[in-house]
Amino acid sequence: MPLKIVKIRKVTADDALNALVATSAVSKQIADIMQFPPAQAAAGILLLVFETIQKIQANKDDCYRLAQRCLSMLVDIRDHMTEHQDSAPPSLLKAITKFEEALESIYKFMKQEAEQTWGTRLMRKGTIELAMKRHHLALDDAVRSFQIASLINIQLSLGGIPGRTKAVDGSMPESAEGPESSQPSGTPQSREATLPAYSEELVVRAAITDVAEICFSPGPTSALVNFFLGLFSEYEMLLSAPGAQVDAYSTVPSEVVEDFRIIEHQGFNQYHQSQFVMKGKSRIKSGWWGGGVEGDLDGRRSFMLRYEGNQRDAMKRWMRDVKLLQNIYHPNLPQMIGYSNDETPTPFIVLANVQTRLPQAMLLDAVKHARIGVCLQMMLRFVSPALDAALYLQRQMNLSDSKLQDYVENADLRIDAENTVVMGLPPPEIDRVHSWRNYGLAYSIRSIFLKILPGGGYAREPVDVNDQSGATIEKQRKISHLTMIARTLLPDSENMNVVKKRLQDVLTTEDDEDEEAEVVSISLRQLRMAALANGMIQHAWHRNTVPPNKFAVGDLGYLPPGSIDWSEFVLCCNVYHDDSMNADIESRAAGMQGSWIKGGGYDRQELTPFDYPGGISGWPVVVLPEADFTLHINHEDATTQTSVAWNYLLENGRSLAAQYGVGPEELILVSRVGCEQRFRVRDLRKVRHWPASVKLPPHPHRHRQQQTFPGHFGHQPFGSRTSGGEERRLVQGQDLAPKLFYLFTSGDKDYQSHFSQRPMPSTLKEGEKAPELDANVVQCFAYPTDAFGYLDYVQLHAEDYEL
Repeated sequence: MPLKIVKIRKVTADDALNALVATSAVSKQIADIMQFPPAQAAAGILLLVFETIQKIQANKDDCYRLAQRCLSMLVDIRDHMTEHQDSAPPSLLKAITKFEEALESIYKFMKQEAEQTWGTRLMRKGTIELAMKRHHLALDDAVRSFQIASLINIQLSLGGIPGRTKAVDGSMPESAEGPESSQPSGTPQSREATLPAYSEELVVRAAITDVAEICFSPGPTSALVNFFLGLFSEYEMLLSAPGAQVDAYSTVPSEVVEDFRIIEHQGFNQYHQSQFVMKGKSRIKSGWWGGGVEGDLDGRRSFMLRYEGNQRDAMKRWMRDVKLLQNIYHPNLPQMIGYSNDETPTPFIVLANVQTRLPQAMLLDAVKHARIGVCLQMMLRFVSPALDAALYLQRQMNLSDSKLQDYVENADLRIDAENTVVMGLPPPEIDRVHSWRNYGLAYSIRSIFLKILPGGGYAREPVDVNDQSGATIEKQRKISHLTMIARTLLPDSENMNVVKKRLQDVLTTEDDEDEEAEVVSISLRQLRMAALANGMIQHAWHRNTVPPNKFAVGDLGYLPPGSIDWSEFVLCCNVYHDDSMNADIESRAAGMQGSWIKGGGYDRQELTPFDYPGGISGWPVVVLPEADFTLHINHEDATTQTSVAWNYLLENGRSLAAQYGVGPEELILVSRVGCEQRFRVRDLRKVRHWPASVKLPPHPHRHRQQQTFPGHFGHQPFGSRTSGGEERRLVQGQDLAPKLFYLFTSGDKDYQSHFSQRPMPSTLKEGEKAPELDANVVQCFAYPTDAFGYLDYVQLHAEDYEL
């Protein structure tokens, strides 16, 4: 049954208040810019842009971020040029005009998209994202225009102030009365005599000293010129450092300390640590979220993530995460508000994700208070956004499939206050990891969410007798059924279309562009039936130790209340013998020969049987001298389709439980039975060698002295040399030929397994004992040792019978 979605629109008073405050602040800033004549036109266009953003529903945050970046640029222009607007050079005014053109293009784009329908915007989602990137690039071009115009003005200023240079070595030139002033200073001879040899360092130092002289001129200097003077002063200090060198093709010294400053802020704010008011201590101890604390920043609840430790490593991690978060925006990835400024000693980032907790804690709380169907729905609702976030991250970062899986499998998941799964960033070490897999992204995400389940996503039985967690029997059953149905419904296909279709089959939504979705709960019975209808359930509970030959496929019964001993199983009926359930049963036999080897380890060799009428299997046994091994023979019967057994209990469990006086969740239907028989084979022969001290004449046919055996034992089985390296010789006349006989077994509990020297099983009458091998003839012992039973069964939960 498809899941119904009811969508409602939720607008809180806080949202309205935040929007009002933001709009008022923007209007005030634009009004201040209107008082600056060169930027009046740009401010008017920007005001229209903000008004258009209020009408946009999709990509509203991206549009607002773009507009905020434009506003920040206008504020910077106003602050730097307010006192010099009358004397502003034409090149800067031309750069402002170019910025106005970029703003007008942004306004036309947003106005056009605001007039489109929701469906049209959805179909053009990729085109809209590309257009947003192009507008960001246009703003970058406008910024570069200001930079180029400023540099040109500086260069013109340098060329217009003659006679203000210092000597290269920093000393002042000699006075006119000195011995060097006998010739006019302007003659070619004097210039040629005083100019030093050409070098790259000389050119750079001369430019720096020229700029420094401007500071001593009586004329006013702009803030932008002072900014570049500061950069040149820092560069001069680097040049004066010991061992510093200047590359002919680079303006950066070779031994400069790494610069961890963020140049492009892209609309994000910078904060000092004193602006963040912490609320308590960190509750997260490890992972990407480790050490983060919640607090207030400008009256807004936020989450601070500090980068502590070695300063260089911390700054590298901080810069990596900041640059990554600047270029991604997805509701299921960390939402960065801002980051630390250059004056903060410990770098940090500020996130909008608050009140987060581990998905394990949320799931355990749901298991404690909610039904299995609700818990499973919650997991499925987490998988779909996580998959979407991973694919978005791959597109934004241009990651390969393997690198994307590295990121996803090492990311820390958190659940925020709105019950949204948020995927943290992977550690920096993952950037240097190269891995290969034989499974896809869906399987990686499936494994992540299965691991958050108690027991790591594995459940063999509804109740684990070896459970050490202290959980009650009812809680164990709930967790086990949740684990089984989750492994069934969580997609693991490499085909993304198949994955999305499976999730849509379980979580079906009704289209409504103006309202949010509220999922209606679905029962475990509905989920189980949906999985059966799609052929997803092909497994059952497994019990690996039961009395051998006690059960048969189709047995229906129950364990007494409070009992976990399968020897007390109460048989009600056999649904196959009663013809109440129709399904095919297949039988198979498998064998293995195992032996302990010297030095440790257990050697295993597969055995191939030959079949006889009546379900009897024959196993040839080859025994070499001094051999000692164990035969493991398995016979099992199973239904070809386990889903038939699940469906039978879902449809008939209530009536059968009423018939036999038990609860429907206590009924057990056996779907597979097996029995492992073990036989010990030990050869009685002892291989004899001549003592090493006995000197024997050389054998005329040396290559025939040692006996070898065909097949996979074609090596010298008894060793041709001693441990000291001396050659060993067999005593002649020994019976070292391999012995061959046969073992006959069957899955029928009334059949007597036996050994025989003939390749035909013995026909036994009722009550007759199976023959045994004559140890004097075969010179070995062969006898049964143990027999173990195991089975698969179907058992439902009480919620499966709730309508």
